[in-house]
Amino acid sequence: MKCPVCKTIVLHSLPQDESPARLVCDSCGGQWIKSFQYWKWLKSHGENLPEKPVDEGAQLLVDDSAAAMLCPECGQILMRRRVGHGVDFRIDRCVACGGFWFDQHEWDILKSRNLHDDVHFIFSAAWEHRITQQERQEAQNRWLENAVGDQEMARVREFKKWLTAHPSRDVILAFLRDKDE
Repeated sequence: MKCPVCKTIVLHSLPQDESPARLVCDSCGGQWIKSFQYWKWLKSHGENLPEKPVDEGAQLLVDDSAAAMLCPECGQILMRRRVGHGVDFRIDRCVACGGFWFDQHEWDILKSRNLHDDVHFIFSAAWEHRITQQERQEAQNRWLENAVGDQEMARVREFKKWLTAHPSRDVILAFLRDKDE
């Protein structure tokens, strides 16, 4: 099998460790995990690990492949999906054979955040919907911070926290919405 990024480099096996069996490209550092190897590893991996915060994850540089790639196993076009959850790259998967392509360091970053056992979920509609909602919320927060300013935004967040916990929240909100007051 040849690397879907480099196109001419033959992929070779990596020594087995606690990760799924995978093939690697010596030129770009990308890794191919066959579908059955991922599912075999996932079954033996045990319980799904809780996601770690962004600041606890590995800080490695990823050169995310931008061009469309062909599956090294069956030749079909690989589908790309955003990982989200503070991870700034996309994972590639073959829709025909189910294998996964990880650019250099992508698997390591996912593993450091305990997202490596969720790779199969990244390609679900529910995951994509959640990522879209998170991005929309982040964009709205950035817009609000730009409109109000950092210092005032801190006050707004503190007020929101207080209001959310207040037993008369609805009465206070009604008062704030009253244009005559």
